[in-house]
Amino acid sequence: MSERGRHVRRSGVGFYRDILFLVAGILIVGAIVFGGLSVWAGRGDQEAASTSTTSTSTSTTRPSDEATTTSVASATTTPPPTPPATTNGSSTTLQPTTTVREARSPEEVTVVILNSIGVAGLAAEETDELTALGYQTIPPDNYTPELSDTMIFHADGFALEALELTEVFPDGTVAPDPELATSQGTDIVVVIGLSHQE
Repeated sequence: MSERGRHVRRSGVGFYRDILFLVAGILIVGAIVFGGLSVWAGRGDQEAASTSTTSTSTSTTRPSDEATTTSVASATTTPPPTPPATTNGSSTTLQPTTTVREARSPEEVTVVILNSIGVAGLAAEETDELTALGYQTIPPDNYTPELSDTMIFHADGFALEALELTEVFPDGTVAPDPELATSQGTDIVVVIGLSHQE
């Protein structure tokens, strides 16, 4: 009986010792795991902080890069001033080219005057006036129907010359009519209307 009691006592001490070792092992493993997690979390925070710092520095440097690009682009798109041309050692001023042509001289323009209001000799008088100004004229004729306004019809490319004729016919309205000009064999056709007498 005494041996059985000793055996039970021994197994009881061993049981508690095993539990103590188990608890100590769990605590040690827990400490190691917790420490590892803390270190890993600390590295994650450092990486996040470095990433945010990098993104902040990138976003900070981006506007300056854009500004530099913009300034470089504006600098490259601005043409340098053109130096004046030199002829035989003397400087001359460069004249800008224009796309608007000047009106032809009266000698280069053919005009016919047509009378739509039935006043005898009126178209002939106006034809003589244009001839005196240097225009190439052909014999005047009548026109139907009667127009209320004087019209200055022109062929293609003779709008400027037609506008100049408004100095002679201030009541005239300029309008394109290539078919009429072609049928009359002229560049400009002036049709005298009732407004010419007002």
